[in-house]
Amino acid sequence: MTSFPLALLLALPVHAGVAEREPPMAELWLFVIGIAALSWVMACRRWWLPLAVWLPTALFVASLIADFADPVIGPAVREELGLAYVLQADLAGALLLVVPLMLANIRFSRKD
Repeated sequence: MTSFPLALLLALPVHAGVAEREPPMAELWLFVIGIAALSWVMACRRWWLPLAVWLPTALFVASLIADFADPVIGPAVREELGLAYVLQADLAGALLLVVPLMLANIRFSRKD
């Protein structure tokens, strides 16, 4: 049983296989649609219920954006998946943050 020397492990590129760790674009857009539908249903019950969805969604988006801002992972993602992936992920993240707040605001400000 042989093992790799530590020097060889340290020489391997850090960003090998970054694409496997990032969510696929179709999955992100389905998540946007799901959060929008869930927020709409929750806003129909109580105006403040979409705010309960907002916090976990914001944490997910923050972790996604943190990967893009990392000095090692960010360039590897742009190289491996392309700039279009980063832009679409940013747009999906922005929609994930805005839609629950928008629906809560619409329901709160509506005069029944």
